[in-house]
Amino acid sequence: MSTYALAIPEPRAPRPATYGTRAQLAGAYGEVDGYLALAGCDRRAGTASYALRIVNQSDAALRARMTCATLRGESILAYPLDVHVAPFSVSETLLPVRMADVGPYDRAIVNVEGGAIAFSLEAPAPARTAKPSRWIFAVALALVFTVAAACAAAFSTPRLALLAAPQRTFEGSAIDVPYAFGGWASMQYALQTRDGRQLAAGLTREREGTIHFTVPPAAGTQMLLSVNVIGPLGHISELRRIAVAVPAPRKAPAASAAVPRINAFAVATPSVHAGDTLRVNYITNARDGEVWLIDDSGALWARETVVPQAGEADLKVPQGAAGRQMRVVLHARIGAADAVANAVVTVLPGAVAAQPAGAQGGGDALTLSSAVVTPDASFTVTISGPHADAAVILADESGNQIQQGDIAADQDAVTLTAPGKPGTYYVTANVSQGVSTQTLVKKITVQTSN
Repeated sequence: MSTYALAIPEPRAPRPATYGTRAQLAGAYGEVDGYLALAGCDRRAGTASYALRIVNQSDAALRARMTCATLRGESILAYPLDVHVAPFSVSETLLPVRMADVGPYDRAIVNVEGGAIAFSLEAPAPARTAKPSRWIFAVALALVFTVAAACAAAFSTPRLALLAAPQRTFEGSAIDVPYAFGGWASMQYALQTRDGRQLAAGLTREREGTIHFTVPPAAGTQMLLSVNVIGPLGHISELRRIAVAVPAPRKAPAASAAVPRINAFAVATPSVHAGDTLRVNYITNARDGEVWLIDDSGALWARETVVPQAGEADLKVPQGAAGRQMRVVLHARIGAADAVANAVVTVLPGAVAAQPAGAQGGGDALTLSSAVVTPDASFTVTISGPHADAAVILADESGNQIQQGDIAADQDAVTLTAPGKPGTYYVTANVSQGVSTQTLVKKITVQTSN
């Protein structure tokens, strides 16, 4: 006699409905397509999985946040991390919800926003199971033996629950295809071009997950994704068509505001003499600006307006600038922006400023103890007549300053040392008188004794 043990199976939770909502928005900056569906529910692990797919064909970065609406109407954060979708990209993600943390809820809600785009997607909660009463359990126990074979066959039949392939993608982009299947089976998949070239293929026994593909640049205008769920009790085949588009060109950034540029700037006058005209050449894109002649203290001696078409400016050098080191400054402006270039020049004594041997009529006179001296010899510079403070400068023919001395208002002379190199030099005395300046110049020759 044989003894049979009656096996009592665990109550199997009904499979959740795999549906949700889909939203499609068309705006001025592109189109956005969203889809949310309940992909599966693992009662033992206490986790419900939702498939989220967003096709972002706009230039705005999107952010998706998932919450759950409880039976009392409250909103609870279901997934702690936001899903970020870059511009002109496709995102497919499985979002898990731990039902023990969230509690009983009515539906899952995903809010998508970014830039001027905002919409929401909803999917139902897994079907709730009521605790079976004892009489229901007794009836089920009595019928389980008779229907065991039929149930085994039914649950072993292959079925495809989810295949969320995008309808459109872009050349060179990566796409993710969430899937879920049931039954005693495995799933084969293949990605081909429209003319039959195979791009990817594989076999998986995982009942849910995501298939990853990369679209090559030569994929053409359409790809075909074929899926076969095969088992001992049958098979199911599905085909998805995916359009391939060229990414939209990004808008060029707005041109920045014009800024002034000085492409060339030079002093064209070879030697700058007091009383003469100093010419400046320049190249600039500015329509406004000035050319200045200023000394080391910042005092302005001459100025001209910038004329871009002419590209040159003539500055009248005053007589009082003789013996001074000056800066020629180009100040170019466009609106609130400006650019500056400068050059340093030394003003040589002019012909008008030369003093005769005798005293000037009614003015101060500059005299030297000797007009010809030997190298490194001392000589005296004298200013006759009443005068204010005077700055005495010894310079060569190129305007390079060699020595400097000062004659106070209560003095009339200063002693300088002749240069060690023979040649012709100039002694310049700048006598200040209130706000005006008088310039006196004398020539001195340095030569070796015979």
